[in-house]
This record gives sequence, C-alpha cells and structure tokens, in this order.
Amino acid sequence: MDSDELLSAEEVGRILKLSKSTVQRWCHGGKLPAVKMGKMYRVRKKDLDKWYERKLLEQVAQ
Repeated sequence: MDSDELLSAEEVGRILKLSKSTVQRWCHGGKLPAVKMGKMYRVRKKDLDKWYERKLLEQVAQ
C-alpha cells in the first residue's frame, strides 16, 4: 500500500475496526486528518499512520 494512497472512510473503518459513520464523524469533527472531496472524506495512508502512532504514544504517556 502506497503511503500517499487515499483511503475512503469505509477503508479507514476496516483498518481501525470502526464503523464508516464513526470515521466520517471523526473526519468532520477534525479528530482524524482528512480532506473532503465532494461529499466524501479521504485520508492519506501516511496521515492515518502518523495519527495512529501519536494516539499510541498518548496512551503510553498516561
């Protein structure tokens, strides 16, 4: 998978084991780095990886 690949909310949901609607809500609310293209959100694979790593570090620090 290319790190510049754009993922749909459904694909991100499969990766994170979340529903598509949760991913869309997080994208809309700015919790997840995404770009809105038309009516759909897209997340770059490398942005998702960075976001996930940051979340892991936050959990370890607590």
